[in-house]
Amino acid sequence: MNRLAKFLLIATSLSPLLGAVAVNKWANGEADWFWWLLVTVGLAFCCWGVLTSLSSSLSKNTVTPTEFESQDKEVLAFLLTYLLPFISSDKLSFTGEWFTGAYIIAIILFSLMHADAFHFNPVMSAFGYHFYSVKCADGLSYLLITKDPIRRPGQPLNTVSLAHNIKLQVKA
Repeated sequence: MNRLAKFLLIATSLSPLLGAVAVNKWANGEADWFWWLLVTVGLAFCCWGVLTSLSSSLSKNTVTPTEFESQDKEVLAFLLTYLLPFISSDKLSFTGEWFTGAYIIAIILFSLMHADAFHFNPVMSAFGYHFYSVKCADGLSYLLITKDPIRRPGQPLNTVSLAHNIKLQVKA
């Protein structure tokens, strides 16, 4: 996966944060709420497009998980970490402080990209994806992103590699 696709998938995880800003601006009667909402929706479509493109363009391989653990709870932790401070704030916007807001978003993006933190993406969860930490028969561990819940170990899964330790399940 190239850096642009990686950046876009990470950037889309900020969509709920920008959506919260849009809702707050709308509630306060500010005229620019629509642009925040447009960016939010655009990022969601971008996430869908990148995942669709990657699942059909990358080379497929098979992994057979021998152990797995759901990581879906990480999305909730992400949302609470980044949205809770805004809920408790009287001022949920970057009005007049656009540089500060841009700086905060850049730091979050850099941190998520450096950590290959795809499983923190609530937009992917909204599209029905689940996140699993899996260990395979070859002894390697991966983050598996799949639309189908894993119910039992030992099932071979068709995947594409998004990063060295991140796999996306694809249809055969």
